[in-house]
Amino acid sequence: KEDLLANFATLTLGSGGAAMVLGRASEHPEGHRFVGGVSRAATEHNKLCVGDIHGMSTDARGLLEAGVALASEAWAEATEVFDWRDLDCYIIHQVSQVHTASIVEALGIDKAKVPVTFPTRGNVGPASVPFTLAHFAADLVAGQRVACMGIGSGLNAAVIEISW
Repeated sequence: KEDLLANFATLTLGSGGAAMVLGRASEHPEGHRFVGGVSRAATEHNKLCVGDIHGMSTDARGLLEAGVALASEAWAEATEVFDWRDLDCYIIHQVSQVHTASIVEALGIDKAKVPVTFPTRGNVGPASVPFTLAHFAADLVAGQRVACMGIGSGLNAAVIEISW
């Protein structure tokens, strides 16, 4: 049972990749504007998710708790600079219902403004942010404010704002 629990997160992992192309607003007036963001690391948690050629092991509960704490710290610091209390959309790193609900609650954001893809697409790891943004992009209108948040197992968190 212990082995299954330690490896369960590994069984749900997906794979994907994405990129963001940045350019001068003066040369791309039709584009979406990168407003700014913050990133934070808590590398003391670097043993919560470890892997090598022989396998991978994750302390899922520890990773959830440390990730939510780090995301909350990054969010709190960002709100000192950015007014993110009532954005139009929050695209967040999605692992599961538990993780998504934990982030929504910790940040105090409206869950109705958090589109989800994990129920139908599963855990696609760090690609969940660009994947979900691309999936729901047609629902966004010019001028809307969108937050994108990713959390990595290292432990790292980043939040950016895009003006659609």
